[in-house]
Amino acid sequence: MKTIQFQGRELSAIALGTTAFGKRYSADQAAEAIEFVRSQGVNVIDTARVYGFDAPDGGFGYSESMIGRYLAGRSDRESIFLVTKGAHPPMEDRAFNRLTEKDLRFDLEQSLRNLKTDYVDLYFLHRDNPQMDMAEVMGTLHDFVKKGYVRAIGASNWRFARIMEANKYAAEHGLTPFTAFQIEWSMAKYDESENPGDKTQFAMKPEEIPLYRESGLLVMCYTSQASGLFSKIMAAGPTAAAGYDALKASGGLKKYQDPDNRRRAIAVEQLCAKYKVSPAAIGVAYLTGMGPSVMPILGSSGIAQLADSLSAPDLQLTEEDYSLIEGR
Repeated sequence: MKTIQFQGRELSAIALGTTAFGKRYSADQAAEAIEFVRSQGVNVIDTARVYGFDAPDGGFGYSESMIGRYLAGRSDRESIFLVTKGAHPPMEDRAFNRLTEKDLRFDLEQSLRNLKTDYVDLYFLHRDNPQMDMAEVMGTLHDFVKKGYVRAIGASNWRFARIMEANKYAAEHGLTPFTAFQIEWSMAKYDESENPGDKTQFAMKPEEIPLYRESGLLVMCYTSQASGLFSKIMAAGPTAAAGYDALKASGGLKKYQDPDNRRRAIAVEQLCAKYKVSPAAIGVAYLTGMGPSVMPILGSSGIAQLADSLSAPDLQLTEEDYSLIEGR
C-alpha cells in the first residue's frame, strides 16, 4: 500500500473512518473491521468524540469507546496511528463556541479515557469558530503536546487562510503549529452551499488544492467516497448515464445534485473498464494521487464496502485520467 511520511512516521495513505461504529457496527464488528483494514496495510484509525452521539444506546464517545475496547490490553499500540477530534459545537447550536481551554481539556480527557490510551497521535479541532481566542486555543493545544497527551495537532473544517493565521500566531509565540487538516473531499463535484444544515462543515474548493499541496500539511479527506455515489450510480442502471438518471429520478443524488456528476460518472465507468476495478477503487486512487500528503478516510456500513474501497490501493491514475474525470 502507498504510504505517507508524517513527522517521522510511515502512515498508510488510507485511513479507516469510524463514524459508523455504534450505528452500523457493533463492538465486535468494529474490532473485526479494524483487524481487516490492518491486514490490508492500513495503520491509521480516525475517530472523534462526537461520533456515536446519534447511535442507538450511544452517546458522545461511543465510537471512541469501541476503539478503546479493541486497544485495551494490546501490546501493539505504537503500531496504530490514532486520530481523534474534539471541541465540536452543540448539535442544536453549531455557532456556539466550544473552543475554550475548559472545553478542550474536558474533551481530550474524555477521549483518552474512552480510547483507553494515554496519548493520541493526532488531535483535531473538529470545527472552527470566529469567536475563538487564538492565544487560548493554540496555547492549550501546545500544552497538550508538551505534556505528551497529543503528538501532533490539526484543524478540521477550517478554511486554509484560518489555518495559516493560526500557524503564524504559533510561529510568533513559539507554539506548536497545525500540521494536518480534515475536509470533505471526493471525486464528486460538490459545494458546501448545498449543505445548508451545517455552516461549520466545509468541502474542498478547487482553488485551495494547490495551497494545501504547497503547505506540506497532511490532508485527510472525509466522505471520500461521496457516500458511495458512483457505486450507487453503477448499480442503478446498465450504463453510468442510465444509472445516474435513475438515481436522480428516485432522489438518490441527495446533496450531489451538480449535473457535472453525470459526466463524471460516465468517466468513472470508462476508467473502471480500463483498469478492471470498481468505482470505489477509482475514488480512492483519485485522492491518493492528488499529492504526497492526501489521505482518504474510508467510511463504510460493513467490511464488504471496506474491501471494495481497498481492492486496488496502489492504483495510480494518469494525468489523462484526471482530465477525463474533471472535464479539463
